[in-house]
Amino acid sequence: MTLHDQNGSVVVAVDAGGTKVLGALVRPDGSLVREHALPSRKDPGSQVTLRVVSALAASAAADGLTITGAGCGFPEYVRDGRLTAREVLDWTEQPGDLIAAALPGVPVTVESDVRCGALAEARMGAGRGARSVLYLSWGTGLSSTLVLDGVCVTGRRGEAIALGELGVPSEVDSRWRGNLERYASGLGIAERFAAMTGLALPGAREVMALLTPEADAAGAAAAREVVKSAGLAVGTVASWLVSLLDPDVVVLGGGLGTSGSVVTAIAAERFTALNARRPCGPPMLPAALGSRAGLLGAALTALDGCGEPASRPTGGPL
Repeated sequence: MTLHDQNGSVVVAVDAGGTKVLGALVRPDGSLVREHALPSRKDPGSQVTLRVVSALAASAAADGLTITGAGCGFPEYVRDGRLTAREVLDWTEQPGDLIAAALPGVPVTVESDVRCGALAEARMGAGRGARSVLYLSWGTGLSSTLVLDGVCVTGRRGEAIALGELGVPSEVDSRWRGNLERYASGLGIAERFAAMTGLALPGAREVMALLTPEADAAGAAAAREVVKSAGLAVGTVASWLVSLLDPDVVVLGGGLGTSGSVVTAIAAERFTALNARRPCGPPMLPAALGSRAGLLGAALTALDGCGEPASRPTGGPL
């Protein structure tokens, strides 16, 4: 997609997460003009989002900027611009309705946050130039999206993002009965480490910090086991998806996916080994846009809202 510069025009982009809602005013060339963030743990996600959008609208008015669209990414299932789940944040109202009321006359698009990140990486980041991009978001949770010709495939119900709902390969852990997200996500790594040691840590980064010669022997041993198995599981499942989807490139996004840490190295090594049998297997690349991928993708959905859609449905109505 070509971003056409227009004097004084911006779109509102929102990237809502489990801990904060980050918003920005973004010019058509992709540059960020102003940002605003609020924590999202204590209040309903829809109300926090509305406050962020209202603050950005006030900033745009003060700076003489015209808002031409709004794009928002949320960590839930989304279909046709409507949230269909409340698994991460406590939504009391559809945020798209609230934003449309706060920005009268401005087109508003609502998408899943992983599709926003995937869209940005496919069009502007590590997957740029590839016809098909498999984007894996590996952070506190686990999700994925396939992007074809710069457009996200949503699935019939908007649920073609549920990487974390897959099982854990038996060759990695035959005893595990939960899903992949509870095993290998940042939260899952911390939970499994706590179950083994009784030591509660916030997330995967803190667990990996124990992989040092100075760490307690028992804690370090448990950390090595949990981190290695998580990396093997993600690398193996990524190779499964390649077998099904045959993408040009696999992009690892999210906090863990872009961390360059030992767990991503293990996943990449496993993925490469399993794909060695393919004569031209796709590479696994770290996302190039970092923490701004979600915001930039949300901005792209807003710009697409004035033209081509950001997501391609793959089925009829329920």
